[in-house]
Amino acid sequence: MKISVIVPTHNREELVLYLAKSLAEQNYPKEDYEVFIVCDGCIDNTVALLDENYGQLNNWTILSINQSGPAKARNTGAQLANGKILAFTDDDCIADPNWLKAISEAFDSDENLIGIEGLTFTDNKNVTPLTHQIENLNGNPALPTCNAAYLKSTFEELQGFDESFPYAHNEDADFAWRLKEKGKVIFLDSMKIYHPPRMESLSKLKGRMKILESEFPLYYKNPFLYKKYRNTNPWRTIYIEVFLYHQLMFLKHVLGFFRRPKTLSKGLSLVVSWWVNLIVLFPSFLRMDQKYKKQFSS
Repeated sequence: MKISVIVPTHNREELVLYLAKSLAEQNYPKEDYEVFIVCDGCIDNTVALLDENYGQLNNWTILSINQSGPAKARNTGAQLANGKILAFTDDDCIADPNWLKAISEAFDSDENLIGIEGLTFTDNKNVTPLTHQIENLNGNPALPTCNAAYLKSTFEELQGFDESFPYAHNEDADFAWRLKEKGKVIFLDSMKIYHPPRMESLSKLKGRMKILESEFPLYYKNPFLYKKYRNTNPWRTIYIEVFLYHQLMFLKHVLGFFRRPKTLSKGLSLVVSWWVNLIVLFPSFLRMDQKYKKQFSS
């Protein structure tokens, strides 16, 4: 077995089937890859639908675990994997037919390579303030796990993804930065994943700022790598980059929907909500700062 594909999923029964179909139709020998889909506390029909359509295939494994977050789900799949290469993507993506072929050829052509991030594109005409999508056309220091592949031996040496982050945010950056310190990692534009815009509920989006608590464990775990790949400190990330720069850029994006009043209205409510949340969350961020400073200095 050469490549093990690992996908965490949580209650996305329709989207994960599109991804599964794209993985089943790869231009790559089926005997050379296996697929692990790790259902992370799914309570919809995800498990049943995947079992019905792919459970009978020898190179597919559908797993169910108690809801623990994507880091635990990815590590669970990696522990069971038989491939020399671990390839990760997400349940709301669609893999290019030559995705695995590109990964295989890249590792075969360079014996020093330990990791790859691929090109992730989206459908910009359907992007709105209420959609989630990832676009990575030239490389990202965090190596987004919707399109990444690593040598399994290196993944195990680094002990996989850190499952202790308070939210599903920054565990990919933490692993990526540690990986880059170990050896050669490249961006490969022929390793393509399509990440279509996915509509999110307004209430879920409004709660998004709390995930920034994960900036503090990321910083105190390794301040040198944080300063090298992200910023001087988490406070600057949250209140200079996110509160000021990102919010102003998002406001500009929202105002572009002036011909769509409902979308414009919801987008403006998001901008205000996030600004208010970042002020309200300041005491919580302060507690996280002290907590992780003490934890990693002891």
